[in-house]
Amino acid sequence: MNLTEFRNLNHKTERNHARVVLPALDGCAFVVSDQHYYPGLEPSPAHKASIKLAKELRPFAIIANGDAIDGACISRWPASSYESLGDQPTVAAELDESRTRLKEYEDLDFVRWCVWNMGNHDARFETRLAAKAPEYAGIHGFQLKDHFPGWLPAWTTIFEGPTRKEVMVKHRFKGGEYSAYNNALKSGISCVTGHDHKLWVKAHTDVNGTRWGIDAGTISDIYSPHFQNYTEDNPVDWQSGFVVLHFEGGRFMGPELVWALQDGRVLFRGVDIA
Repeated sequence: MNLTEFRNLNHKTERNHARVVLPALDGCAFVVSDQHYYPGLEPSPAHKASIKLAKELRPFAIIANGDAIDGACISRWPASSYESLGDQPTVAAELDESRTRLKEYEDLDFVRWCVWNMGNHDARFETRLAAKAPEYAGIHGFQLKDHFPGWLPAWTTIFEGPTRKEVMVKHRFKGGEYSAYNNALKSGISCVTGHDHKLWVKAHTDVNGTRWGIDAGTISDIYSPHFQNYTEDNPVDWQSGFVVLHFEGGRFMGPELVWALQDGRVLFRGVDIA
C-alpha cells in the first residue's frame, strides 16, 4: 500500500468493535480525557481551550478518552455526610450536559472521527442498569452509546500507519505512580491513557527506537466542586489539560501537552491560549 492509498482509508474496527483503528493521517489528533461533565458548572478552561485550539490546529480526530460523564448518583460510593442528600445531578441531567459539550467537538467540520473510549465512570450507566433492570437489556437506550450516535464507541483506539501500529489510546491500562512509563513498556507502542488525572510524558527507548508513555490529564478543573467530597477536600496531584498527537507520513511524531493552570491560564507552546 502506498502513502496516497493509505491517506484515503476510513476507520475500521477490531475485536468485536471493542477497538477502533484510525489511519495515522498527516496532521494531529486531540485526546481529551476524564471530562466529568457536570450540570450547573461552566465549561472548564481546558474544555474551552480545546475547542479554541482545535479551530487553529484542525485535528482529524478527537478521542474522548473515558469518564466524560461522572455518574455521581449511580456510583457505588455512598453520599458523603457533608453533602446534602439529593444534591447529586440525575443521570438525565448528566447526559444532557455531556451531549451539549461533546456536540461542540462534533460540530467541528474538519474533524473526521470522534471516538469515545469507555471509562470506569462511563461504565456506571450500563452496569447500574444491568444490575437493576437486566430484563431490558438489548432495548435501545440501555447502552451509553445509544445516547451519543455521533461518537464511535470503543475500549481502545489505535492509530495505525502503513506498516505498523503507532499509538494506542485507552482510558486505563497499567496503574501506579509511573503508569505512563509502564503503559509504554508493557504495550510495546506509544500509549496514551487517562484515569489518574495526571498530565505528563515519559519517553522509553530500546533497540526498536523511542516510544512515549502519555498520561492525558483531566479536562475538568481539578478543584471542581463535584470532586470536593470524593477527595475529602484534600490537595490532589492532578493536572487539568489535554494532549495533542502529531503524525506525518503515517508515523507518530510525538505528543504536545496543553496545561490549564489554577490561575486561569491555559498554556500551549509557552503561550496563554485561554
